[in-house]
Amino acid sequence: MPILSQPAFGPKLSIAFITGGALIDVWVLVWRYTIAPSELSPTQKFMFWGLLLTGATFLIIGAFLGSIGRAARKAEMPPTDEVTRAEAAVQANAAANPVTAPAMVAPGVAGVAPAPMMPPAGVVPTTAVLPSAGS
Repeated sequence: MPILSQPAFGPKLSIAFITGGALIDVWVLVWRYTIAPSELSPTQKFMFWGLLLTGATFLIIGAFLGSIGRAARKAEMPPTDEVTRAEAAVQANAAANPVTAPAMVAPGVAGVAPAPMMPPAGVVPTTAVLPSAGS
């Protein structure tokens, strides 16, 4: 079974965004400079600029999706032999030179004195006085 059985969708989506954005911009500009009146009404200006900027936004999104798609495709690829050899060398070096941490010692073990218990700061140690049973 191939590793890339389902390749990244970024390049296809990028082409769709770029194509859609370019078509929107072309047809808006064709309308503006062929059949639109020389003086546009406020509604026509709104539609013209809205569609023109929508097309430009689609072009920009498509351009970014293309680079993201290429990066995703590269990340999906298996590592090269050079990377595999370098990682094997790191693992072999780690196995040959293990790092030893100091051993943990439980309190009360021979040769280790337990730490004295200290009251919290600001608390004066007192001895409890129990009430007598007769009073």
